[in-house]
Amino acid sequence: MTRRKSKLSLDERAALPVAQDNPGLEYLRLNRQEVRETEINSAVRLFLLDEDPISAHLLASAANEIMGALSKGQAGVGLNDVRAFMKEAGVKGDLQEELFASLQHPYNFLKHSSADFSVENDFSVDYVVMGLYTAIHSYKTLFGNLSPEMKTFYGIAQAWRLRQWWPDDPEFETKLQVAHRMGLVDASREEFCEVGRRTLEAAYNAAGY
Repeated sequence: MTRRKSKLSLDERAALPVAQDNPGLEYLRLNRQEVRETEINSAVRLFLLDEDPISAHLLASAANEIMGALSKGQAGVGLNDVRAFMKEAGVKGDLQEELFASLQHPYNFLKHSSADFSVENDFSVDYVVMGLYTAIHSYKTLFGNLSPEMKTFYGIAQAWRLRQWWPDDPEFETKLQVAHRMGLVDASREEFCEVGRRTLEAAYNAAGY
């Protein structure tokens, strides 16, 4: 009886010399960390430069989902970070679950939607920002160093949503003064993006880009 070949794991398949066997095709070889970095950097640029929060949300959500899975439930990574954030904010159990489902819904709507292309959905900009902020925080927890895109969004998001998300921060007043100087207190999304573009350009210059 012929023995069936065992199925290759994803890591084993990644090690196959596919590019060498197909020299006429272009291949981009990246590891999982590099792909997450690319997703998050692209999400930040989409949000700030193109003002396209929906595409940014898709990329950030994918990064969150995969980092959460690969970290095997590590605290502070992916949606585990969101749960910890809500618990720290004192959100009650039932409300936590409702908010958590609301955060997951837009991404699930986009990737598991029905065949009815006319169905519309409301996308909360705050939830998009929280998802992207969480992706950056997760990347920082897992890998440490942040790109200019990540540093920029991480900083300005904290300033923009300081009063809503971190009202009990021990350095609240000092950070609020910084947010005022940046023009982010009560700023619209468009104004937030304008500040983000200036801040990102400065970050690129500082990094020698």
